[in-house]
Amino acid sequence: MVGLFGKSNGTKCKKCGTELHDPERLKRHQEKAHGDKKNICEECGQEFLSSDNLKKHKKKCK
Repeated sequence: MVGLFGKSNGTKCKKCGTELHDPERLKRHQEKAHGDKKNICEECGQEFLSSDNLKKHKKKCK
């Protein structure tokens, strides 16, 4: 099985059918593509599409 990012082990997005090769990529895809969850900085209120981007921001926002 070949997905968008190479070989896939069958990890598939239930919303759009995109196949990804590992669960972590699927999580990032769902956050960015479907915005299931808001990622908001508690310090400044800025919103981010992914939790990874929020983590990077928090290192600089103080």
